[in-house]
Amino acid sequence: MLSGTVILEDMRFILSVVPFTLGTALIVLIFGILLGFVVAAVRIRQIPVAKQIARVFMDYTRGIPLVIHLYLAYFILPMAIDGICRALGIEQSVKVSPLAVLVVAYAFYISVGQSENIRGAFYSIDPGQWDAAYASGMTGLQALLRIIVPQGVTVVVPVFFNTFLGVIKGLSLAFTIGVADILSQAKLASAQNAHYLEAYIAAALIYWALCGLLDVVFSRIELAFKKW
Repeated sequence: MLSGTVILEDMRFILSVVPFTLGTALIVLIFGILLGFVVAAVRIRQIPVAKQIARVFMDYTRGIPLVIHLYLAYFILPMAIDGICRALGIEQSVKVSPLAVLVVAYAFYISVGQSENIRGAFYSIDPGQWDAAYASGMTGLQALLRIIVPQGVTVVVPVFFNTFLGVIKGLSLAFTIGVADILSQAKLASAQNAHYLEAYIAAALIYWALCGLLDVVFSRIELAFKKW
């Protein structure tokens, strides 16, 4: 029989990792946006070689599931580096931090989508803005940072918020490389008390409440950006 008391106990237990999950998701989002901005800038500038590299990167990243990215970065890459070191006569064992792998691999994974969002926001701005900036004596970089980026931010902010919610839920794969998250905490709770259904209901309620609360916060921030 379903126990409400156990659900509440499991929720208290799982809530202990929520701050860590939010912090990790925020770091992933920031790095993903920064990398996405670089990829978008390369594609916009139409530099042939760099554009081809960006295209290969995008095809590789979005063509492989996140969990495989995590496995490749955490298990395969260190093994490959160890093999190269041994072939060169270097006795050096490579150890990687699960959290660092999670952040880097996940940031790379979402950067492709962010680059498309940033690129779309860039092209949504009236080209006349560039002409006006150049006419006022600005360089291309100054025009980008002072005129184009502030206008583009208002377009992509809602998309970034949705991505953040997706990252939070996507972190449920963190347990595959040994990083604690909401789902792994639910697994641990169910292993301790043998109430598996209650543990996953507790995790689902936390995800639902967390995303609902963040949606309200993001809606208010979005309204503020529109007024700005």
